[in-house]
Amino acid sequence: MFISDILGIIGSLIIAGCYWANTTQRMSTSNIMYHRLNLLGAVLILYSLYYRPNPGAIVIEVIWVYVAIWGVYKNRV
Repeated sequence: MFISDILGIIGSLIIAGCYWANTTQRMSTSNIMYHRLNLLGAVLILYSLYYRPNPGAIVIEVIWVYVAIWGVYKNRV
């Protein structure tokens, strides 16, 4: 396992953790940290995909980055 694999796993855990926190009402989508963490997770996954490309995964992560950036923009403090 390479460092890029580990970072991709961490990114996946961050995104899944945000989703869990939102579902259990521990974090709201109006919280800017929710969007920043999603952005970080997507960037880490994209980093791992640079070394082991998967077109479908790249597309969804690029979309995730844009959505997260939009969320940060709309919820900036």
